Amino acid sequence: MDTRLLRSFLAVARSGSFTEAALQLGFTQSTVTGHVQKLERQLGDRLLDRLSSGVVVTELGARLIAHAEEVLAAEDRLRALSGPTGARPSGTVRLIAPESLCTYRLPAVIAAVRDTEPDVQIWIGPGGIGDALDAVRRGTADLALTMEPRTPATDLALEKIGTEPLLLLDHGARTGDSATWADLARRDALLIEEGCGYSDDVAEQLAATGATPGRRSRFGSIEAIKRCAAVGLGWTALPAVSAEAEIRSGELHPIPGPHLPACDIHMAVHPRRHPSPALEVVRTELRRTWG
Repeated sequence: MDTRLLRSFLAVARSGSFTEAALQLGFTQSTVTGHVQKLERQLGDRLLDRLSSGVVVTELGARLIAHAEEVLAAEDRLRALSGPTGARPSGTVRLIAPESLCTYRLPAVIAAVRDTEPDVQIWIGPGGIGDALDAVRRGTADLALTMEPRTPATDLALEKIGTEPLLLLDHGARTGDSATWADLARRDALLIEEGCGYSDDVAEQLAATGATPGRRSRFGSIEAIKRCAAVGLGWTALPAVSAEAEIRSGELHPIPGPHLPACDIHMAVHPRRHPSPALEVVRTELRRTWG
């Protein structure tokens, strides 16, 4: 079987679009369509349903995905064995990570990779844990980073590479006794939107006190939270790396109070896909960054 047919099918199945699949593969849309139609003829049934809302896999298509991934991973391993000795890694690695890591950690990773392996490019996109892991599972991303208080439950291959400490912060310097969760519960809080593990844990701690609650505002942006906290609209809990500049300038101050456990940083990759040399370069640099 021509494995190009499988690659075109997987690209469409993962992206939900013939147009997007063609862009990813560097083919024309008619070529991708032809590949899928030929594969359907060989297997004797439809693999994809073309709907007005997009493309979805049929029952047969869903069963084919895992087998196609295994075949293509084996082909990639064979190509790696037969590649020219000493060839430099090249290609683009698609990486999804939380906003805080995209903003405060990954630019240095990109610069380090560019210095050592200029033919390796990194495409980064922000995404919560659900979107990030799903992108790797569907093949629209090669690698995901998660930053959670607990190890994510997933069928992907996970590797813990480090931790990121968290801080309680507000705009005023504090003296005297440490704040308790009950003290914090009575004040206005600025938290990351629901689905962020550490922010949801803080919200649970506040609710468990039973204290009369202050306002709870949820934001999709760490920068928005910092700006609001800096003018006294409430306190917040954020990764320490995201607030280093504001702490140095005096805009924000750590709150002496309850201990916040650090978030674990995990790399997630698809267990059935062969890691390219470019992906290994990026993974090595990520390990070094948190190592």
